[in-house]
Amino acid sequence: MKKLFFNKDRLGAFMDAILAIIMTILVLELAKPKEPTIAAFLSLWHAFAAYAISFFWLGSMWTALHIAWDRIEKVSQKTVWISITLLFWASFIPYITSLLVDWSQKRTIQGAYGLVVILTTAHLYWLYTSLNKDNAGSGACRYIASAEKNLKTDLLIKAAGFIAGMVFYPPLVEIGVLAAAVFMISGRISLRKEKEFVSVPLIK
Repeated sequence: MKKLFFNKDRLGAFMDAILAIIMTILVLELAKPKEPTIAAFLSLWHAFAAYAISFFWLGSMWTALHIAWDRIEKVSQKTVWISITLLFWASFIPYITSLLVDWSQKRTIQGAYGLVVILTTAHLYWLYTSLNKDNAGSGACRYIASAEKNLKTDLLIKAAGFIAGMVFYPPLVEIGVLAAAVFMISGRISLRKEKEFVSVPLIK
């Protein structure tokens, strides 16, 4: 049976739009200070921290998808459904982050947050493997293989934070997500710098 392929630009635009909506909803879930004072704002430091962690983690995922979409040529029906399922899990982030703001010390809430993040990341990894098959033999495969390798480390960091949070101190789940986001963002910056260095011609 011949594999059915979809328009990659339409799927990329759809995913961009949904992730933008999810990231926008995050800020709407922030609690308002009880009074217009600096002290009142400072008392909400954890709410802003939880918002920042979720926002930059989603931003890190978006940059990963953006780079991949620039390199691929084809997306199969399987890839489309993996993408939709990834967005399904990601859509829980604003809701679970709002719960995190109210009950950051509760294992159940931190566990739910960690689980949603890990499931979303696992689907991103699955998406990469599917894209690799869709574009077998093309120039995109090298980047996707590198991205898959980084995502394995990313998942390990998040899993370690999840386990540590469930066993020892619940906020370690959040810290694990933050550490993973920093790892992924710094990895892409290093990769970009390396490519820029390589592209500069040698002066003889």
